Amino acid sequence: MKEKIGPDKRRYLRYEILDYAVVHADGWSKSVNTVIVDISLGGVQLRSKDPLPVGSHCTIRVGCGDLPPIALRGEVRHCTPLPDSDLLTSGVRFIPECHGDRMAIAEYVHAIFQRQCDNLIV
Repeated sequence: MKEKIGPDKRRYLRYEILDYAVVHADGWSKSVNTVIVDISLGGVQLRSKDPLPVGSHCTIRVGCGDLPPIALRGEVRHCTPLPDSDLLTSGVRFIPECHGDRMAIAEYVHAIFQRQCDNLIV
């Protein structure tokens, strides 16, 4: 269970998931393989072995089953070592550039919510 430190100031409910994603930071020649560990309408928490440059804008590519991968634009807000691990945890705030980007985020988060609800019913 996660220890809470101070009041949670997030605007959106977060959903815990494990989805693979590839992150490409603007200006970087290489991509970083990551795992999404939680998501909300406002952003994602990622785990990776490689650091993501704090303050940089990036594109997170996530596979969506049989559909083409979606690309989510964001800004890396923090990247810190995960205690007792060789992994880093990074927070990325979504920065949608158009209505289509906002819809892609909402549809992806809704699909995760729906998947979790379906698992509760079974």
